[in-house]
Amino acid sequence: MLHRALSIVAAILILTSCASVGPSFAPRTPCVAGAFTVTDDFAGARRGQCVVVADDSVQVTILPEDEGYINDSPWYAFRVSPNTASTVTITLRYDGGHHRYRPKISHDGLHWATLDESNVSVSRRGRKATIRIATDGTPFWIAGQEIITPIFYDAWNQKIAATGLAALSVLGESRSKIPVFVLNANAAADNVLLLIGRQHPPEVTGAIAFFAFFEQLMGDTELAAKFRQRFNIIAVPLLNPDGVIGGNWRHNLGGTDLNRDWGPFEQPETRLVKNLLDQLDTSGKKIRVFLDFHSTKRNVFYTQNDDNPTVPPHFTRDWLEPARRRIKGYDFDNEENPVDAVGVSKNYMYKRYGIPSMTYEVGDETDREAIRHAATVFAEELMKLMLEQDYLRPFVPGAS
Repeated sequence: MLHRALSIVAAILILTSCASVGPSFAPRTPCVAGAFTVTDDFAGARRGQCVVVADDSVQVTILPEDEGYINDSPWYAFRVSPNTASTVTITLRYDGGHHRYRPKISHDGLHWATLDESNVSVSRRGRKATIRIATDGTPFWIAGQEIITPIFYDAWNQKIAATGLAALSVLGESRSKIPVFVLNANAAADNVLLLIGRQHPPEVTGAIAFFAFFEQLMGDTELAAKFRQRFNIIAVPLLNPDGVIGGNWRHNLGGTDLNRDWGPFEQPETRLVKNLLDQLDTSGKKIRVFLDFHSTKRNVFYTQNDDNPTVPPHFTRDWLEPARRRIKGYDFDNEENPVDAVGVSKNYMYKRYGIPSMTYEVGDETDREAIRHAATVFAEELMKLMLEQDYLRPFVPGAS
């Protein structure tokens, strides 16, 4: 009996070994199966090690960018080139994370759609997700979210600058010497609205909201024109270009979560913002409201609570409640939290200026048109409220 048991164990080991044997391809190397090829040689890609399981099936390992602490936001993006019409199977094996982003598909790299749930099966613990797609033989892209890289931002920045309403300039450079751009409208005004975008690479829905929000500030409306006459609008649309290009889950090339570096300012990207703030202070300008655009699993604003009064007081409630009454099909929360020692942007900006400092979070899978519509309403209500304020009263810590 012992001999028979050992023989069975040996047979299982042999079969398991044979089943896992297949060509293996390192990241940035084309993964060639019999029926298709998977590549990750473009900006924003992340595929990891790729093992051919069968002619029509591969498994890729989705790894974070470094060994530092990274939250559970595993990004993936790759291109699939079928040899002919067939059904391809790609299994994502997460190392250091769980399946979070519903796969998106594009046939041109510009227009994206969420894959139907019938095309995706996720393991019970979320460590694997298997994608099956019937193809007609034409190439396509698969990604956790829409791929929006610096090239897209460059085109968008130029479109905004071409209106003549905002000046485009280089704020500085990232760790890898990629330009970080800043848009500046009505630089002569003393009161400033400051917007920051894309500190975290995978947070694409926050970027979609940022674009729509800023475009409304630049809009051809009486409200927007009046707002631009009174306020200096400064925006840094893409603070972490290196992380976006590298397909990072969270960090810049310095292995750092930029939204934990406000205070230390150890990274070149956050130091650019610190230098900007210092210049604004030196010139006598006053930042009145700060917004930092992000994504998470739901729509939520992280704001200050009553123990941390702002100037003006109760600003975020007075902003968000009118917007809530106008918006349909976009549920969101306003989480009023105490200011703590964590080096996130909203904490730093509140401690430095005492102003309403908000993290504008958009759900990963929130409908894209709903994101744009809501951002438009939020921008309109923010302009209305800021135009009503008397900004001459100084900030007094602890005052209500």
